[in-house]
Amino acid sequence: MKRFVFASCLLGALVTGEAVAAAELETGKPGAEDPTLRDVKPERRNGLTLGVSGGFALAGASGYPNNARLLGEPDFYSSSPLLAGWSTSFFLMGAFNDYVSFGPMVTIATFESEQWKSTGWAAGFRGEFFPLVKLVPLLADTAVYAQLGFGTTELRAKGPYPSAGGEQSFLGIGLHHEWRLARLLGGHASAGPYIEYDAIRSPSAERHWATAGLRVVWYGGGVKLDR
Repeated sequence: MKRFVFASCLLGALVTGEAVAAAELETGKPGAEDPTLRDVKPERRNGLTLGVSGGFALAGASGYPNNARLLGEPDFYSSSPLLAGWSTSFFLMGAFNDYVSFGPMVTIATFESEQWKSTGWAAGFRGEFFPLVKLVPLLADTAVYAQLGFGTTELRAKGPYPSAGGEQSFLGIGLHHEWRLARLLGGHASAGPYIEYDAIRSPSAERHWATAGLRVVWYGGGVKLDR
């Protein structure tokens, strides 16, 4: 009886071993059927995300001095023509997967003409969303993004005139595409073009601007494309 039990156990072990070997041969890697051994790294984006974007921008600004007594007074109202300048954003985010990155950002923008100058900055949070990773592989690295936070702006006519200004809300929306450049410091660098619309609004003044430029970013985490 003992011999029969031993022989049965031995036969079962041999059958199990052959099945595991067949599975490994079929998949090409040991333990491929074990969920705990599967590679769960994102394919394209992962980890700490450090970047900067900047480019040429066109803006318009208007408003009153940041003084409640002067709001609505026509003699103190300023309105600029179309102004040219530059806009730059710095951001430190986390890429949670191939689809979503999120974190704090700072934007600085200055515009000027012969008669006018507008300055301003904003701070808040930035979210990038890559919706076409699986749907359209050719556009897997194209994102829509939004920036929300606090902003301040000033518009000044050159000369001995009062400035218009205020601080309150900031909104930015944009579209960018990135191309993978090279592996760098354990992660990889990417770059590509972007277009963006931004606005700073307050009770006393507001400014709107549109930017086209270059975005450069470093992803600190490993991804499957690193292989």
